[in-house]
Amino acid sequence: MALKQIATAMNNTKAQSAVFSQGETPRVMGFPQEEQLCKRAMEAAAIILGSSPTPEAITKRTEQLQLLPQAVGDIRRVLSNPKCTWQDYCHVAQEYEVIKADYLAELNTQETELITALQNASSEPDTIGVGSIVAHADPYRTLYMERGEVVEDLGDEVIVAWDCWRNESKKTDRYFKSELRFWLTE
Repeated sequence: MALKQIATAMNNTKAQSAVFSQGETPRVMGFPQEEQLCKRAMEAAAIILGSSPTPEAITKRTEQLQLLPQAVGDIRRVLSNPKCTWQDYCHVAQEYEVIKADYLAELNTQETELITALQNASSEPDTIGVGSIVAHADPYRTLYMERGEVVEDLGDEVIVAWDCWRNESKKTDRYFKSELRFWLTE
């Protein structure tokens, strides 16, 4: 609630004759006290949110944190299923990857221990390597929904043979491991 009030105050200050220069904090023309107040409000909001003190960063972080109640609820719902598997958890958790530290902080000890136990019981390897079944990690890429197998490990990078490219002239491509995720069987 306090963050919304800070954001509203900042927006009102900006709307009342703020002049923006690229990359600068908002300046209120002719009112040095208001300019300092706006700057302090942004710094306070940035500290609370754990972001940099720019309007863009604060807005982005606020939008991310608005997903937190939904993320915690979705994850708790999956974990409450007695037949929950690591893949079930991952399927839900991947939607909230950008706020992982935040939702983990909201879960109780029993829930975080269950997540750890599910991961340990999983037959999936912890790291992507030769033989791993993967998909692209970016949900905006077409390969996000496609299945591939790592055929060569180059350290930080791997060569992936995509099932959907079997009949194409180009059958493999090179990716950083961080660009990929484990394929989740449906």
